[in-house]
Amino acid sequence: MKKILILFNGINAPWHITTFALRVAKENGSDVHVLFLKDEVNSYPYPSDITSVQKDFSPKKERADNTELQEKNIELFTSFCKDVNVACFFERNVSLKNLVDFTGGADIVITDSHDEFQKYALKDILALAKCPVCLVSINATQIKANVLLYDGTDDATLAIETYSNLFPKLCNERSFIVTINEGKDNKPLSKDVLQKFTNVQYISLSGNTQEKLIEFLDQHAENSMVVMGAFGRGAISRLFRPSLSNAVINQTSASLFLAHN
Repeated sequence: MKKILILFNGINAPWHITTFALRVAKENGSDVHVLFLKDEVNSYPYPSDITSVQKDFSPKKERADNTELQEKNIELFTSFCKDVNVACFFERNVSLKNLVDFTGGADIVITDSHDEFQKYALKDILALAKCPVCLVSINATQIKANVLLYDGTDDATLAIETYSNLFPKLCNERSFIVTINEGKDNKPLSKDVLQKFTNVQYISLSGNTQEKLIEFLDQHAENSMVVMGAFGRGAISRLFRPSLSNAVINQTSASLFLAHN
């Protein structure tokens, strides 16, 4: 892993994203490229004849304040990178279109599992990214378990194999291979992929896919990484519907790794 993209709202650089990304970068000798996404700036919704109020809430002042905060975040992040001897680079005011271009040359995108953007949505980033995406939960930065969602498809195999290649140290943690019982046998995960994980337990869930998975994650989500594939690429598998990804993001405290062709 040579190039890690980190996505930040210009006025919000969460500590749990910083610590997770720099830990991964240090372990892999990677450079980090921090992208500050260009979000919409809302004007003050209640015009007033009072000059001081207009000034305090003007779009111009808000942009200036945001720029100042962004530069402080960059300064602080740079100091953290120096402390762990990781090279860092910054891009300001990145649009969604340019973000997609950046992902083409990256090994992974790391960002918050709960975004606070007005203009962007995680589903846009997940569906359009040209590299794997890791959504880090504030409750799961020290990964102690891998939850590998598997339905026998090539997309599932690709996601698990990509994860094992990018995070070899995490493969030494406890791993659950989770399948949904749909009345048919899934093609076994290849031995070449399986041997990368040292402590594996198979879990077969029956019933409503989303409900059963969320119930399972409620018991195991803390400090866990859920690995799944095929977001936003027309997948028909019950395991890899965008709605299921959203449920994992919104209803659990797990971090989430997604990869697709």
